[in-house]
Amino acid sequence: TLSSSSAASDVYKRQITYSTRTWLSRLDLIIERHIDNPALNNEIIAAEIAISERHLFRRVKELTGLSPQKYLRQYRLQRAMKYLANGKYRKVKETACAVGYANTSYFIRQFEIEFGRKPLRVLQEAGWR
Repeated sequence: TLSSSSAASDVYKRQITYSTRTWLSRLDLIIERHIDNPALNNEIIAAEIAISERHLFRRVKELTGLSPQKYLRQYRLQRAMKYLANGKYRKVKETACAVGYANTSYFIRQFEIEFGRKPLRVLQEAGWR
């Protein structure tokens, strides 16, 4: 019975992992749909997922260890890094707007905190500037 219990536990873990990935994929899809919207917040995300803001906070914190706002910021900055590195946008201001930052200097500060270098440096290193 110990081995059957262990097998059941493994199946349960896989289901949780699949369920977690599915839920996070839904969250990422919603963020991606609204990534250029500087007003995107917990209220909008929770409404799209059809859960309360409180449940959104608990669920995101449980799955990622981050608050929804930190997760959103990290997602936006990761997307900006991708855009800059592959040359989709060749100006920092365009990149900031594309990922939902209305204030370019705030975007630059957040980017530098996250990656340890400024967005312009990423463009230069990638050969786009």
